Amino acid sequence: MSELTFAALGCSEALLAALAKRGFETPMPVQAQTIQPGLEGRDLLVQSRTGSGKTLAFGLPLLQRLTEDRHTQALILAPTRELAQQVGAELHTLVPKLPIANLVGGVAYPPQLRSLQMGAPVVVGTPGRVKDHLDRGTLDLSRVSMIVLDECDEMLNMGFLEDVETILAKVPEGPQTYLFSATLPAPIAKLAKRFLKDPVQIQLATAGESAVHADIAHTPVLVPEHQQVRALVNLLLRDQPTSALIFTKTKAQTEEVAEELTVSGLPAAFLHGDLAQATRTRILGQFKDGKLRYLVATDVAARGLDIEGLPLVVHVGIPTQLENYIHRSGRTGRAGAKGTSLALVGWKESRILLAWGRRGGLKLEWRAVPTPAEIREAQAAKLLDGIQGSASAALLSQAAQMLKDADPVRLVAGLLGLVQADQASGFDLPNEPEKKAKPRFDSVRERKEGGPRPQRTYAERAAARGEAPKPDTISKTRPDGSFKPRREFDEKPRPYVKPRPEPRKTWEDRPAAKDAPRPWKASAPKKQADAGPVRPWKKKG
Repeated sequence: MSELTFAALGCSEALLAALAKRGFETPMPVQAQTIQPGLEGRDLLVQSRTGSGKTLAFGLPLLQRLTEDRHTQALILAPTRELAQQVGAELHTLVPKLPIANLVGGVAYPPQLRSLQMGAPVVVGTPGRVKDHLDRGTLDLSRVSMIVLDECDEMLNMGFLEDVETILAKVPEGPQTYLFSATLPAPIAKLAKRFLKDPVQIQLATAGESAVHADIAHTPVLVPEHQQVRALVNLLLRDQPTSALIFTKTKAQTEEVAEELTVSGLPAAFLHGDLAQATRTRILGQFKDGKLRYLVATDVAARGLDIEGLPLVVHVGIPTQLENYIHRSGRTGRAGAKGTSLALVGWKESRILLAWGRRGGLKLEWRAVPTPAEIREAQAAKLLDGIQGSASAALLSQAAQMLKDADPVRLVAGLLGLVQADQASGFDLPNEPEKKAKPRFDSVRERKEGGPRPQRTYAERAAARGEAPKPDTISKTRPDGSFKPRREFDEKPRPYVKPRPEPRKTWEDRPAAKDAPRPWKASAPKKQADAGPVRPWKKKG
């Protein structure tokens, strides 16, 4: 694959010159397999992990097949505005004078309307804003000849797949379609079957293989959740990376972590979806330019970020799915560079991460939280390297003069005190016991070699914790002194029986109120007085 060149794949002279200017000599695997069928006009269904160079994989054939017409010829859909803007910037580096319309949310409409009215052969946007322009009648897709769906699985996760289908349904039949997705769930496969015609299927990563990335070292740290931010401070002070992208689960966490890092002498900024687009663009620009060292972000805000040479990605708690963890980690180790994915996990999440490691082929290298002594040692080593590299002749002469009049040890100690006065030394966190620094068994083989876990009674576990057995779960003992569980009680509780309702009382049974009239009751016929025989009735004359 190293002998293959972009020229052999059929790229034009103008694109070859632009690639050489950027230092691209040989294509990456995904580019080597997609450029030639893309130039031939074939539909592509590509499974490739993030950071594999897929922007050039679809960008080079797309740019070469454009004509001189100013109407919309190519439509590129991305899940987030950052990724859409990044794709547009990447295409501009290859063809600087190419008009590109960026249709993303969170920004004003007038600039987008002007770019569409002036004629933009390439439209890059998010599904929501592109659909909005279609509904307004400001975007015409009647002459589109190429469509790119980038990170389609993420558009599915964010709920944009219905908008994507609505947009594709408004495009006339026949355009060349590229579909890129790290995974291929059923809805994505259904979408591909509906809109792609006889596609060339390129599978560079499956759900399990996408995690196997030789350029990324996975180093999780077992630490309780309430201590994870302080552990992060210690790790950054110890390793002193040039930059780091830190992922959190919620928007509120981004602000909390960024504030704690800043207070600890590690200036950081946060990024989440509630920020205005202008603020997000400014923060991302500072991070890419190296003016901002640490950036704390959520998954959605940092989706599609391409930071050149990013050495470290930190997970403050792992996401809910392996694919999201892979996408997070893929922000580092891009384009052949080395990177580290650091995960701060509790006991429960460590078991999940171990399962992901077996499922996705991750090689996990567990490490402990650095102590303040280790942090000071690392800071002293870095300071020594800096001192030895910046010793000029004038400074050496000044140092020799100072050593004549002072004790060398005291002099160095005083200089260290001045230099390290403002340096933080981290937090003194209680490390987990050695047996808990890593989960007991990483595999079935280790379980067999190490033997089964010791079985302890409830009383032994409670005694180890310094607690008394609970009376509602343990109440009796066996003859040997061990506790009986509830299912072995001799006296079982009676089942609940609903009491029968009392019979309804009649008027006669109810007690009468004081001075209340008695209800009418037919009385027995009175006996007639002894007044002789009763005379028959006789009609008067």
